[in-house]
Amino acid sequence: MVEELHRFFETNKLIVLAVYAQTYYTLALVVMLQWRQESGLELARSVPYLSAFALTMALVLWGDIFIPFQQSYLAPPVVRALRALQVSLLVIGYCCLLRFGIHLNWEATWIRRIPQLMAFGGLAFVVLTTLYGMDPEMQRMRVEQIGRLFVVYPGSFTTAWGLRGQAEKIEALGLPSYIVEWLRVAGFSFGAYAIFGGILIPLSPAGTTILETALGIPVAIPRSIIIAVLTVAMLRALSIFRYELQRLISEMGRAQALAADRQRIGRELHDGTIQAIYGAGLMLQNVLHLVRENPEAAEAHIRSIMASLNQTIADIRRYIYDLAGGEGELEERLSHLTAEMRSQTGLEIEYRIEGKPPRLPDQVQEHIFQIVREALTNAHKHSGGDRVTVLLRSDADALRVIVGDNGRGLPPGGATRRGGQGVPNILSRAQLLGGRATIRNRSGGGTVVEVEIPYLNTSIWRLGASQGGENGDRRERHHETPANPAR
Repeated sequence: MVEELHRFFETNKLIVLAVYAQTYYTLALVVMLQWRQESGLELARSVPYLSAFALTMALVLWGDIFIPFQQSYLAPPVVRALRALQVSLLVIGYCCLLRFGIHLNWEATWIRRIPQLMAFGGLAFVVLTTLYGMDPEMQRMRVEQIGRLFVVYPGSFTTAWGLRGQAEKIEALGLPSYIVEWLRVAGFSFGAYAIFGGILIPLSPAGTTILETALGIPVAIPRSIIIAVLTVAMLRALSIFRYELQRLISEMGRAQALAADRQRIGRELHDGTIQAIYGAGLMLQNVLHLVRENPEAAEAHIRSIMASLNQTIADIRRYIYDLAGGEGELEERLSHLTAEMRSQTGLEIEYRIEGKPPRLPDQVQEHIFQIVREALTNAHKHSGGDRVTVLLRSDADALRVIVGDNGRGLPPGGATRRGGQGVPNILSRAQLLGGRATIRNRSGGGTVVEVEIPYLNTSIWRLGASQGGENGDRRERHHETPANPAR
């Protein structure tokens, strides 16, 4: 059976090499097309090294296909130079993989220079062995033996660990769960690549490994499968850059709308309210001269001024009501809350808005506000962490509020503790809104509180109707309130 497999793969060696090279090239192409340089994520500053690794590996494998065809009409020194270039690309590719893994895990400059030093050492070895006339196949075998054990193996494992850390960070930000899952798949793929791409080294100049000797299967087969899985995983995971771009465009639109509202309000206050108050002041100056000379005329003027001020007060209250009840109130309240908690507790709190949250009744906003306050308080008192992320996200079917910290996570007994009212309050408030709240551990440490409130829930609309009626009554009373100089 082993001999049959060996003959089969030997007969189809070019096909195996072509597929093997194509998987690397596809990975490089996927990463380059998905990459966004303007992204603020740490992952965006690292993935070019992954693309460089995949591209150089594809070039090396294509060299295994095309260089033998050139030997019949190229001079031996040219062929030898091509082989040396091929091995040099192999060294650069290995070091790019190690650089990718280190970049994901460490920020220190000195450790990030290790792959560069290894690359210089490897290239120096290629140059010296080429000048001394070392056989190209032997040269390739030595580079693979040393490079795969001491560069590819640690590079793959550090990359797997780094992708795990990136998945945890993205999970804490409350980004789509499928991105987190595919990042984890990519991490497992690199763990497998550490075995098949790092430990399984060539045992002969022909590139034979222990896998091929024992089972008759060339190592290119499992490596191709791993790279194919990794390509799909990175294609899905790196959609985070597109998601981030869409969110940035949405936030820019909201900022422009807010700026336009501020200009409109400022223009209306200047042209209407301020001019009315200024006019009332001028009228009072004129009345001052009539108080003693003609009290009746002065009283008539004062009544006219009071009517004008009543109208101005009504206009100002209308502005205030429109601002308080308009879009963005909950977002602004949560912004003030996070800023206040940041200054009081010393926590590093990141507050983010995704999508366009709808206008919600006051009671609904109050419940959500208190849920976030309680979650932040619990993170400060019980988590032991120093970073918290608050995300307000408007999805197609529901409003979601996610609060995640990097602390020690939930105790063995769960989120609820004896005598504590914070967690039961969060759960009951979510139920009152017809939604649900979940409190869970985050892999790697920390706690995530997620509240989901469906838009089509009837309890929200009942709250909205009752709140709207109260607001309407209150607005009418505002218009009827007379001006009081004592205030």
